[in-house]
Amino acid sequence: MIKEINRCMGCMNEKLYSGKCEVCGYEDRPNPEGCLAPGTLLAEKYVVGKLISRIGEGNVYIAFDLANSSTVEVKEFMPSTLCRRADDGETVEVLDGALPLFKSYLSDYAELNKILIDNADIGGIETTKEIFAANVTGYVVTDHVEAASLSQYLEAVGGRKTWEETAEIFRPLFGALEQLHSRDIIHRGVSPETVVVTKDRRLLLTSMEISAARSSDSQIPCDLYPGFTAPEQYDLSEKQGSWTDVYGLCAVLYRTLTGVVPQSADERRTDDRLADPYAIVPGIPSQVSDAIIEGMMVDPTRRIHTVSELLKKLFAVPAVTAEAPAVKEPAPDGPVSPRVSVKFDPEERLSETKKPVRSSAKKHKKKQGTNIGTAAGLIIFFAMVAALVIAIIYFSEQARNAAIPETTGTSSATTAAPVTVPITEEPAATTETKPVQTQPAGDKLMLPDFVNRFYNSSFENRYSMLHFEVEYEYTDEFAENVIMEQDIPSGTQVTSGTVVKLKVSKGPAYTYLPDCIGKKLSDFTAELQKLGIRFETEAEETDEVKAGYVIRCSKEAGAQVYISENEIITVYYAVKPTVTTTPETEPPETTTKKTKRTKETTVPPEDTGISADDTDIIPED
Repeated sequence: MIKEINRCMGCMNEKLYSGKCEVCGYEDRPNPEGCLAPGTLLAEKYVVGKLISRIGEGNVYIAFDLANSSTVEVKEFMPSTLCRRADDGETVEVLDGALPLFKSYLSDYAELNKILIDNADIGGIETTKEIFAANVTGYVVTDHVEAASLSQYLEAVGGRKTWEETAEIFRPLFGALEQLHSRDIIHRGVSPETVVVTKDRRLLLTSMEISAARSSDSQIPCDLYPGFTAPEQYDLSEKQGSWTDVYGLCAVLYRTLTGVVPQSADERRTDDRLADPYAIVPGIPSQVSDAIIEGMMVDPTRRIHTVSELLKKLFAVPAVTAEAPAVKEPAPDGPVSPRVSVKFDPEERLSETKKPVRSSAKKHKKKQGTNIGTAAGLIIFFAMVAALVIAIIYFSEQARNAAIPETTGTSSATTAAPVTVPITEEPAATTETKPVQTQPAGDKLMLPDFVNRFYNSSFENRYSMLHFEVEYEYTDEFAENVIMEQDIPSGTQVTSGTVVKLKVSKGPAYTYLPDCIGKKLSDFTAELQKLGIRFETEAEETDEVKAGYVIRCSKEAGAQVYISENEIITVYYAVKPTVTTTPETEPPETTTKKTKRTKETTVPPEDTGISADDTDIIPED
């Protein structure tokens, strides 16, 4: 059902006029195919606006809450690998064979968001307000916060922050994750894209999703953030927990302090080249750098497991050394390095140093007694070892002698049982004889059902005993890199080395052209590249659009662009009009000779569309 309201469908500000929104520049247009139309009414109170993003779980829209007269966001559960939009434009249709998975993931979706609603008192995270069912699927309503992503914020402030600045603004994020973990909630997506900075410079954690949407080997599209996603999220067989978020948090700290995106955990599992933060920026405190690296260990068992443990290491204070003992250490030859305890708390070290000091005579007697006892113990120990070795050699020789007549006396009619001969460490008198090895038969396994699974490095590593021949094909029935067919049916018993032929989706043959209005040329073309859309740019002189921003495209926003046919989109962007002046007309000849003057204008080069005199109008973020 469509409901008309006097609101901009792009920002939900009041709009009592037609045409482009004066606040955000949005013009009324349809959402991409497969999405709800702007103006759709949900639960008799939420009017859906433009599509904000598509995530693994489904679609995210800006919306207006009629009951509370507030702007909100509505998330629609609609994984592209399991369902599609029906012809009525609202109902969700589950794909053939996908109903069990759809129900299972929808149940996880509802359970997660109910927990978030029940724990609305947790600070520092996006507030979940309501969950309801409609159109044969589930919807979640959250607050809409005007904020920039942490990555955008860091770019605006020079790329990175000092530890002192970071420690100050990150405290709410530390607290939010601690509270989530104390209530058994794992985020699994901590990154500079899901952490946003509000107008009052507060960090807010957003984008909670079910675990399947944050694991690369699940059967719905996954939202992973290379460099910030933990190694265990690339393999469903590995357990996830608070340590998964610790990895993401430390990776975000790494990016914030160094200005560098850390190496992807998927790559680090085979080729770990992650540099220490203080090796990149020497001003980072050593204990901070060490804590971040320990929090990003590829092996989860060696990683910091909790946020509280991480905080202790990040904000560790060098231990205070207790009063020096009576015997002083000789002065070093070189510069003195500070001694910092990393094993004990200051109170533990203080109690340790206050132990009574024994007199030198008692110490000497004790040392003598200890030496005598140690020597006697060593003699007994070596005697026992020698006896044991002699016994082993003796019984090994007896076994060898007993084995020889059994094997040689066997008739051709019967086959003797194999005899295991103990191996001694004594070198052979003649050339070494190696046992003859027979090639074992290939290991047998029951072939799993690969259809609807993602074909990636994690998949190949898990089934390395098989060989795969992959054929890629465009389709709108499956998401990109999802397996569509296998030539050997699941449940078939095969041996290692078997060749399995797979048909894998390249995704839809087409995608939808995003909205270009109000976007810088560089930002919009980066968005096209991410979508795989080929493009060319063309400059146009105009005063109506700011120089360096996109004016229009050769196709309307939301139109289909056929990637399979290498379709090229032309992007028209604005440049400042060139000003040309005509030469001044010479007056009639007089007794005084005057020089003719002409004002020259630099023509902007075609590749940039920005003249040398226009550098002051290049927009700043």
